[in-house]
Amino acid sequence: MSTLAERVAEIGAAAAAHADHWEVLGVDRVDTVVEVGSGVPDAVRSAHEAALCLRVHRAGRVGTVTTTGPEDAGALVRHAVRSAAYGPPASPPARPSPAPGRSPAAEPAGDGEGGAARAVRRLAEGLGALQSAVGLTMHGTVSRTEQTVHRMAPEGHQEGRDCFFHVSALAEGAGTSGIQLPWNGWTRSAALPAGLASWLSTAAGWAGLPVLDALSREHDVLLAPAAVHALLTPLVTALSGTAAVSGRSFAAGGLGVPLLHTSISLRDHPSPPAAGDEEGTEGLAWPGSDDDGVPCAPLTLIDSGVPARLYHSHRTAVACGDVPTGHGFRGNALRRTMLRPITPVLNGATLSAEDSETGRFDDLLGGVRDGVLIESLMGGQQRGGLSPIVEGRIRLGFLIRHGRVAGVLHPCAVALDLREVLGARFLGLTEHRWAVSRIWSGRMPFVLASAGGGRA
Repeated sequence: MSTLAERVAEIGAAAAAHADHWEVLGVDRVDTVVEVGSGVPDAVRSAHEAALCLRVHRAGRVGTVTTTGPEDAGALVRHAVRSAAYGPPASPPARPSPAPGRSPAAEPAGDGEGGAARAVRRLAEGLGALQSAVGLTMHGTVSRTEQTVHRMAPEGHQEGRDCFFHVSALAEGAGTSGIQLPWNGWTRSAALPAGLASWLSTAAGWAGLPVLDALSREHDVLLAPAAVHALLTPLVTALSGTAAVSGRSFAAGGLGVPLLHTSISLRDHPSPPAAGDEEGTEGLAWPGSDDDGVPCAPLTLIDSGVPARLYHSHRTAVACGDVPTGHGFRGNALRRTMLRPITPVLNGATLSAEDSETGRFDDLLGGVRDGVLIESLMGGQQRGGLSPIVEGRIRLGFLIRHGRVAGVLHPCAVALDLREVLGARFLGLTEHRWAVSRIWSGRMPFVLASAGGGRA
């Protein structure tokens, strides 16, 4: 048994004598990181963090204490009991669940002692090789995270272990437009996702294009994965138990009412074992249970264009009279943050469209006669949970003429209605998806909408 597991068990035994109900959450995480500047890896550095959170129910109230220090079990329990005198009312404990088994995807990556540093450096050197291959200057960070989570409650002890690599890269062009192409990918192997090289090879030729203004007429809209993520964020937020409890959801009262195109579904689920890792999506974490101890099970949020379910932590489920869905995390499954409260978070949402046009990115691009490609947005989430309309500015976009990128789009304001882009104007999406993780994690494709889907 590890040192952290022993501490969790010791604290649980001490808490059992002083609380009506108790939970101990322990996270042991090792991050190995290397930064890359202009294609050159810097020195490898590592950081280790072990944190504990104890939550007790006493006299109908909740007391919580969090620590990264060596305090003994008795002291932690006394602190938690004292805080319960002033804590919020306690909800009924989460239902017991069996300890999760480990899937092959959850096994740690690496090759023995020193393997973490070697693997991270290999990935960093891969960014340097990409710089030479595609002609774009590469900057970024490559990290390897190994995380072990222990949860103990009266119903038993659960342990989950996960290990993955994260690549956060920025490719800069030297042309007149000075474009900057961001990439965020997750993988469980020490190799760059093939999709990164493919995407940069496609986009490298756009660096020398002129900066142009979009004309005043409507355009077809081709959204890159990061922009699709921003477009979906208001809906994903509105389907969370947090938004439903606070009354700040435009979708909670519309379950069962058609909202998007009939082919579109959004499902939170682990990456299929046979999917490969071309886009770097298998690194998205999918634990056996959430931080409330509720098993993590696949959940369909949008079914054939119809909002079908809310996703909950234990607390929001109780408040809504619903059942927990296994989405309650401190931070998210990729990185637990003990000082945050447990809130509902998606870990692997996948956007798909049955019986609609799918293909490669080049196929969608080639079908656009007059349009805009939006790679990323700024300020597009200010109405999240209150409105299906995303308003912001295009941070990086391109003009499309006759199936080819003709210029870099000058930053401008844009308003996108997800009911239109993913509804009446929806045309198709790419068969490949890329990992995106901002607020919530998901696998997003490129999406094409006809003129009127957004006005730039």
